[in-house]
Amino acid sequence: MTDPRPLTEVEAIKAESRYLRGPIHDDLQSDAPNVSAASEQLMKFHGIYSQDNRDVRRERTLAKEPLDYSFMIRVVIPGGRLTSEQWLALDGVSDAIADGSLRLTTRQAIQFHGVRKGGLRPLAAELHQRLMTSFGACGDVVRNVVSCPLHDHAESEALRALPERLALAFRPNTKAWWEVFVEGELAATGENQTERSFYGETYLPRKFKIGVASANENCIDVYAQDVGIIPAVHPELGQGYQLVVGGGLGRSYANPDTFARLAEPLTFVLDDELETVIEAVVATYRDLGDRTDRKRARMKYVVADLGLAVFRDHVEQRLGRELRAPITIERLGEADDHLGWSEQHDGTWILGVAVRAGRLRDNNVSSPKAALRSIAERYPVSFTLTALQDVLITGIQAEDRAAIDELLSAHGVVGVDSLSPLDRSALACPALPTCSQALTESERRLPEMVNLLDAELTTVGLSGAPLQLRMTGCPNGCARPAVAEVGIVGRTKSTYDIYLGGGPNGDRLARLHEEKVKFEDIPSVLNPLLAQWGEERDGDERFGEFLARKGLA
Repeated sequence: MTDPRPLTEVEAIKAESRYLRGPIHDDLQSDAPNVSAASEQLMKFHGIYSQDNRDVRRERTLAKEPLDYSFMIRVVIPGGRLTSEQWLALDGVSDAIADGSLRLTTRQAIQFHGVRKGGLRPLAAELHQRLMTSFGACGDVVRNVVSCPLHDHAESEALRALPERLALAFRPNTKAWWEVFVEGELAATGENQTERSFYGETYLPRKFKIGVASANENCIDVYAQDVGIIPAVHPELGQGYQLVVGGGLGRSYANPDTFARLAEPLTFVLDDELETVIEAVVATYRDLGDRTDRKRARMKYVVADLGLAVFRDHVEQRLGRELRAPITIERLGEADDHLGWSEQHDGTWILGVAVRAGRLRDNNVSSPKAALRSIAERYPVSFTLTALQDVLITGIQAEDRAAIDELLSAHGVVGVDSLSPLDRSALACPALPTCSQALTESERRLPEMVNLLDAELTTVGLSGAPLQLRMTGCPNGCARPAVAEVGIVGRTKSTYDIYLGGGPNGDRLARLHEEKVKFEDIPSVLNPLLAQWGEERDGDERFGEFLARKGLA
């Protein structure tokens, strides 16, 4: 049955875009600092968001001056893995074209902020030269495929290949990014191009996320994905993957019919079936996702509204066969942050370096960006970004460990052993001043919140106790607060909602504890529950587990 409601404006823009070209080429040629509304929507597919500096928006508006426009560019990095040459290229771009920082995301990508319109094409050319792209990092397509680092697991060779393999399988066919941003010339045949069948001419109703977990732990929050892939062993068929579907954490205050949701087991697949089954899932979402309300357009609502059994039937219709039943798998372990030193089976070492709030920027206190640049220049290493906004230096020779430690220390980089467990686990989204969706602060005030909550833990006799904190400036959930032990979510310009009871296993949603709490009042609101946890916890029981056991969240 056809939905009688009109399609959204974004759907019309996609349909008329000639496979994501639209007016972008002409807008980039103009002298205006910004682009048209249609280009703003289409550029998201190319990994680019139009932004302005909200710190000065009011004064510029009052002065009748143009807004301080810039662009955010997100680089697709499947599984978060980079060569040292790629790392150095990204570092150089951040200084030459962007605001001097590298922003590590919870989807193992890197974002550049503060890029002016004239820098978009030079940046794209540099990415292309280094075999990287921003295409597909945003927009209504399968986005960057995330993966546990998986450096030293028995199954790691096959799993390490999965993010890049899936990225290639689900990247759109259109050459629009190449034509518009790299070559700077539109091909005459662009309108006649054939797109992948599971995208069609208007692509997906909204974004689609795939994550590959470890068989042992859940650092990527696999149950928060549209499709989660968990390595598993079938009792009869052997090694394969459990697919879970329908996860997603964003909500909208303006739409009470939106909610966070954990993925459910759909099927067990063998390695050579993986792409075909995911294609059928994507095609089901393409056909059944809501194209009339973008606030409720994610696949999780299709699964929730239909029920898993009916959703499964639709997938089977598109697949052309029945799906194998899912198997029972053990609960995944707590997320490993992969920080500190760890030796690998080949005798090399990995060093996980904490990046507070995901922002690599040098200042007069520390220069972590310069330190990592020096390491990339001097040593035969590679880099892996994690879904917890940190960076791993990989392939370190044993004889280089001491020198790398000394180099980091000389640049003022705080070692992981010097961080409190709370500081070590804390995540934040960028929020103000650049994100158009932000209602209030997140990244800029995360260090202050960490200090306040560490002090509160000390007050109740829990100094040094592990506590998972995630903070966002709006309910879209980019730092995944909906599965955190403590999730702090921006509600108004000066208040936050507090969610409690998730945890580092990533398999339980946090529940709303209190609404519209002022920033400075958050520690005192948490104090009674933290004190009760200290008095009544079972051994080393985590805060989220305690709240769940006691029915307090």
